[in-house]
Amino acid sequence: MPKMVLILTTEDPKNLGGMENFVSLLARGLEERGFDVKLFHKGNCLPPWLSNAKGTAKRTVSDIALGWYIGRQAQRDLSEDVVGVISNSTVGWYPLANRPMSTKNIHFAHGTYAGQADAIAPFISSLGKWKLKWWDSMLLERASGRGKLVLCNSEQTTAEVRNFFGQRGLNIWLPFDVAQYHPLDQEQCRISLGLSVRGPVGLFVGNTSPMKNFQTVRSLVSAFPEVRWILALRGNVPAEFKTGFGGLLLQDVPQNQLPTLYNAADFSVCPSFYEPFGYVVAESLACGTPVIASPGGASRAFLAQPPFDRFLIKSPSSVEDFAAAIRGILRDPAYYKHKVRELIRPKLLELLAPENWWRRFFEATGLNS
Repeated sequence: MPKMVLILTTEDPKNLGGMENFVSLLARGLEERGFDVKLFHKGNCLPPWLSNAKGTAKRTVSDIALGWYIGRQAQRDLSEDVVGVISNSTVGWYPLANRPMSTKNIHFAHGTYAGQADAIAPFISSLGKWKLKWWDSMLLERASGRGKLVLCNSEQTTAEVRNFFGQRGLNIWLPFDVAQYHPLDQEQCRISLGLSVRGPVGLFVGNTSPMKNFQTVRSLVSAFPEVRWILALRGNVPAEFKTGFGGLLLQDVPQNQLPTLYNAADFSVCPSFYEPFGYVVAESLACGTPVIASPGGASRAFLAQPPFDRFLIKSPSSVEDFAAAIRGILRDPAYYKHKVRELIRPKLLELLAPENWWRRFFEATGLNS
């Protein structure tokens, strides 16, 4: 009889997003290793009348209803075949009754809303901060991990789980598709994008939410008119970039096209106010492209040593420090590309390559025993 794993998460893994990408990789990887997997999320558990709640009060009700509906559905599918229940984010708090003694109870922490709330507090309302920190995080996230094996995506998240929730998390990083993200010929990538093969190219991959700090990106675009900028935005596009932007503006780029963007660029930027891991940092470095980033899970891990420590920018709002780092890379782009491939990619493979990540995952969870 195949072993079954239930995965509880907030959004449909088909959607764009870091956690969604992880859940998708997790489900596919478990299936490839002989497990049956059932996914529970907003798209297949929450009634339509709660799916598009508007306003803080309605969203607050919807948040707790989501955890209840998902937990209730998982309870119905709980059987002797279930060897593990893996919850994510705010939906693991529902107590599953009559769970088999052998079933592993696991929660994966992808950062904390408390950490995010503190980081973006100047850009959101007091009510918004209260909801993120005290409702989403200190209540729902903390309850979702209580009494479980808590796995984390970075040392930063491990520290937040300990400091905010008093829970002991285990950092196992994230699985990463190193077969997809790897160095390619820069000239060919530029040609495929309709860019000149000569001249500096900079890249930002992300969205315009407060957390991603698009204001610093906007300032860097203005400060470096000689750079051909690629902006790969998910979701809304600022009005000023819809007309008159001299770079390449792309919206909702599919995952399989991102390696071409990273390889076409001389550098990428990630000035996020809060980045518990930071897939874009890992993606850029895996492609051999240096990244200039504010402190986050991946940037702290991979940019700690010279010559890359100068590209770990302490203040996300310091346009001057980001600009100085850009000028440093553009003095010799080929040198930094070479150093990323020589010094960082091997460490990245050690931490994130699927075969290494799955070994750590099974050692931590015991699901394959």
